[in-house]
This record gives sequence, C-alpha cells and structure tokens, in this order.
Amino acid sequence: MKKLLIIVFLFAFGVSFGQEKEGNLSIKKGTWNLGGELSFGKSNYENKGATSYETTNLNFSFSPKAGYAISDNLIIGLGLGYSYQNFEGSENSFIQNMKSNSLSVFPYVRKHYSLSRKFSLYLQGEIKYSKSWFKQDNKNYNTSTDNNLFIGIRPGINYFLNKNFALEASIGSLGYSKSKIIGYTSEELKRDSFSLSLNSSNMFFGLSYYF
Repeated sequence: MKKLLIIVFLFAFGVSFGQEKEGNLSIKKGTWNLGGELSFGKSNYENKGATSYETTNLNFSFSPKAGYAISDNLIIGLGLGYSYQNFEGSENSFIQNMKSNSLSVFPYVRKHYSLSRKFSLYLQGEIKYSKSWFKQDNKNYNTSTDNNLFIGIRPGINYFLNKNFALEASIGSLGYSKSKIIGYTSEELKRDSFSLSLNSSNMFFGLSYYF
C-alpha cells in the first residue's frame, strides 16, 4: 500500500507542478489523439574458442493508443500492445530456441507541460496488464505463461511537426509491478517489485495525431 501511495503522490505532484507560459504549445480541451509506438531490434553475438557459442535475438513490438483531452494539456486514453521475441542460441553444436508473444492493455492519464511552441514534456500515469506466452524448443516443447500488472509513471517528450502531428519518446518508468509465472510443469512463481528503470529496453518512440 505504501508503494501505491508513493506513486499516486508523485503523479499528483507532477500534474499540479508548473504553468505554461503564454504563447507556448497548448493541447486544447476536446482534442482527440491517435498514436502508436513501434520498435524493432536484432542482435547477434558470436564467440569461437574452446567453448564456442552464438546467439541471435530478434524482437518486435507495436502499441496503438487513443486519447481525449478532458481539459487543456490533460489527456485520458487507452492503449493496446503486442510484442514478439525470438531468441536462438547454440553452444558446441547444441541448439536452443525460445519464442515469446505478449498482449497488453493500459488505460492512462497524461499531463503535458509546454516548453515552447513545438516542445512539451509529459508525465503519463498508467495501469498496464500484460500476458506473455513462452515456448522453448529443446527436443521437447516446453511452454509457460507470465501475467504482469504494472502501476506507475512514464516520463516523455513531444516534438510537434505541425499542429496535428507530433513525434514522441517515452523514457523509462517509475512504478510497482506484480507478476505470476506458470511453468510448463504447472509450478507457479510470484514476484513483485518497486523500481526506477532508465535503461534502453524501456525507451519507446512513436508518432501521434491530434485533431
């Protein structure tokens, strides 16, 4: 409960902090917002020696969302997400493959703070539920699922190309997460954490349309 109160306090502080200067960017009440975030990555690693191994990691994610400004610079919305990851590794001719698919839904509240006519910072408070399915190929197919709940804040920045289109970047998160993993043997593993994350895996870029 204390963790949740800290999150609520930080978000309320962010919503009430600062006032935009006259002439700066303002997202007017009644504005609709359609947007999405897309990411793709591929990495390879190879080592040749007494113990040789090689890995390839491919990942893809897409998160469309829609929002509505209930007051100037304050948007409420709903987002959906899908992600895919394929990991392949080999060690001394022993090959292992793991694939994962994930679906998510996240209602959110976003407060913008204007810096100029084109730039704005924002704080986004969200509740995100996601479910992932993992499949491992190691002679036999082993599957497991992961149910995760995240409650927290994501900071970001917008750059408006014109009055309708904006580029945005979400950088890191602060919040509480709880998950339950069910293994292929039906064993359950539960975990919860409160953390601040600023690594590149928690950085997203997207495009938004305001009308």
